Amino acid sequence: SCICPWRITRNIVLNKKKLRDLVLYLRNRKGFIKLALQTGSPIVPVFVFHLDGSYRLCWLPRGKLMETYSRWAGYFPLLYWGRWNILQGIPRPNKLTVVIGRPIYVPKEGSEVSRESVEKYHGIFLKELEALYERHKEMEGYGDIRLKIV
Repeated sequence: SCICPWRITRNIVLNKKKLRDLVLYLRNRKGFIKLALQTGSPIVPVFVFHLDGSYRLCWLPRGKLMETYSRWAGYFPLLYWGRWNILQGIPRPNKLTVVIGRPIYVPKEGSEVSRESVEKYHGIFLKELEALYERHKEMEGYGDIRLKIV
């Protein structure tokens, strides 16, 4: 089975030609690490290139009020155009490249997962994900785009 620890965020709707930082909101998402430690399941870093451009942005709300609302609601409201210019429609056809890193093997801790273990393996995961991106970014046309994990 697979768990995707991040939601679809702004980075998939932005135009890569104007983008200098590719932002992933993973710094505080640690539940998938805890789950892996509970079950002893390996964590596999995966990155998908060319998701940006799958949608055209129609409306991107900004400001402190929207940031507060997004944190409270757990999602960031966007209006975007998909394929055939359908509002909130299916993504535009893009060639996606999925790169898969080496598994990070973790011990099975059961229901008593320590905070230190979560922090340790979350740090390893972030380093491995960043290294995976760095290894493949040139051949995918992302050479001048920096991966920023917040």
